[in-house]
Amino acid sequence: MLRTNYKRSLLSKKETAKELNISQATIDRLRQSGQIKSKRVGGGIYFTLDEIARFICES
Repeated sequence: MLRTNYKRSLLSKKETAKELNISQATIDRLRQSGQIKSKRVGGGIYFTLDEIARFICES
């Protein structure tokens, strides 16, 4: 479902928070605790669709 909604493989922190229906602050806490992995690109925080799907499956 994620792949049909987005034509790219990385989502911003804001987009990821919206998909998971949680706040950006919660995303930051999940990143800091290692529960979800992110990538830093050009000063921004991004998440792969595979990582978001993994997080959903494990939750």
